Amino acid sequence: MINSSKINLYSYVCSIFIMSIVVISLICSEALQIQQAKEPFRGHLTRVTIQNYNDYLLGIHCKSRDDDLGFHILAKGELFGWKFHVNFRYSMLYFCGFSQGQINKGVFIIYVASRDFYRYANCTWKAEKDGLHGYGDIPTRDYLFYNWL
Repeated sequence: MINSSKINLYSYVCSIFIMSIVVISLICSEALQIQQAKEPFRGHLTRVTIQNYNDYLLGIHCKSRDDDLGFHILAKGELFGWKFHVNFRYSMLYFCGFSQGQINKGVFIIYVASRDFYRYANCTWKAEKDGLHGYGDIPTRDYLFYNWL
């Protein structure tokens, strides 16, 4: 024969255990909703544009470690661009390969946070006859960064 006090104690312990699980589940679900509602940390917005100033079609294929922007062909005067938020470690790096038909013009670092983060938020490149010219937020300052191969 089972003692009624043991049954009451067992019932009480089970009730406490089930209520604890319910409370913990509610707390976890609320914490998850709050975490999802917060916007993740984002660095400042950077824009990169590349414009073709040559008389030939210029092929461009740009990538980062995490993002392949695809292959694009630009006629004279056309431009290709993208935007991104610089990561909190300032390790962002984009590079682009350039071609004229089957002729490889080179692969160059177009944006690297360690070099470009404090220089400008609008990174503009012009593909000219001698190579890639870089412009910052002050468009009148022209720098020949890379010569074509």
